[in-house]
Amino acid sequence: MLIKNRRFWLGIGISIVFLFLFLYRTDFAEMGQALGEANYLFLLPGILIYYAGVFFRSVRWRYLLKPLGNFSSFRLFPLIIIGMLVNNILPARLGIVVRAYILGERERISKMAVGGTMVVEQISDGVILLLFAAIISFFVPLEGMLQQVIYITAGLFLGALVLCFILVSSPRLARMAINVVLHFLPKRWRERTEEWLLLLIEGLGIMRSPGKLLVVFILAALVWLFEAGLFCMVGFAFDLGIPFYVFLLAASVSNLAWVLLMTQGGLGPFDFALQRTLMAFSIAIGVASSYVLVLHALILLLTIPLGFIFLWMENLSLSKVIRERQELSRKHGAKGGGV
Repeated sequence: MLIKNRRFWLGIGISIVFLFLFLYRTDFAEMGQALGEANYLFLLPGILIYYAGVFFRSVRWRYLLKPLGNFSSFRLFPLIIIGMLVNNILPARLGIVVRAYILGERERISKMAVGGTMVVEQISDGVILLLFAAIISFFVPLEGMLQQVIYITAGLFLGALVLCFILVSSPRLARMAINVVLHFLPKRWRERTEEWLLLLIEGLGIMRSPGKLLVVFILAALVWLFEAGLFCMVGFAFDLGIPFYVFLLAASVSNLAWVLLMTQGGLGPFDFALQRTLMAFSIAIGVASSYVLVLHALILLLTIPLGFIFLWMENLSLSKVIRERQELSRKHGAKGGGV
C-alpha cells in the first residue's frame, strides 16, 4: 500500500535531502564524545514532562469536542498517542484523519465534525508556536532560516485562522465558499461533499465564542511549554548551558519546519531546523547534532510503541485503520453514506 503512495515517497525524498544537510559538515568525533559524556538520567523527568504535555492535548481536545458529546480526557489520551504514531510513520500528518476516524467509529459521531475540532486544534498549535517565537524575537534577533520558517508559517496559520473565523461568523460567506467548492466537483459527489463541509464548519463552532477560544489557546500554550520542558531536560543531559527560552524557540522552529515539510515523523526538516537553531546560539555542530539525535529518538520511542499498544487495545491495526478509511472514502465518493 505504502509503496504505491506518492506522498510516502515524496516524504522519504524530503527526509533524505534534509538529513544530508543535517549531517553535512557534522563533526562525528565531537558528536560521539557528546553522546558518551551525556547524563541520561535527565531524560527520566523529561519523559514525565512530555506525557504531561500529551495529557493536556487530550484535555484541549475534550474541550473542543464538548458540542459533540462528553468525552473523558483519559479516553482521548490513547487516540492522541495513536495519532502521533501515524504521524511518525506516514507523511502528511495523517494522524489527524486516523484520530477522527477511530473516534467517529467508536462513538458513532460525525467524523467530519470531529475533523473540524482538530482544525481548530492545529491552528491553535501553530498560532501559539508563532507567538512564542515572536515574543523571543523581541529579545533575540532571528536571522536566516529561522526567520524564513517563522514568516512562511505565519502566513499559513494566520490565513487559516482568518478563513475559519469567516466561515463560522458569516453563514452567507460560508455558503458562498461551499458553493465555489461544489462547482468544481462532479454532480454525484456534490450532495455528500456539501454535508461534509457543513459538518466540518459545525466542528469549528467553538470559534464563535472568544472566551472558549481563549481557553483553547491557553491549553495549547501549556502543551508546548511542557514539550519545551522535554527539550530543556535533554539540554541538561548534554549540559548545553542555555536558557529555557532558547529551548522554547527550538521547539517552535523545529515543529513549524515539520508543518511546512510534512515528512514521516518530521525526519529531516525537524532535525535540521533544531540543529540550526542551537548553532545560532553558539552550540557546536557536533554537540547540537548529538542533542537532536537523542531528542528525536526519544520522542519516537515515547509514541510509536505505545501507539501500537493502544491500537491493539482498540482491537485495531494500523493497516486496518488506513484500509477501512480508504474504503469508506471511496464508498462515500461513489454512493454517499454516513459521515
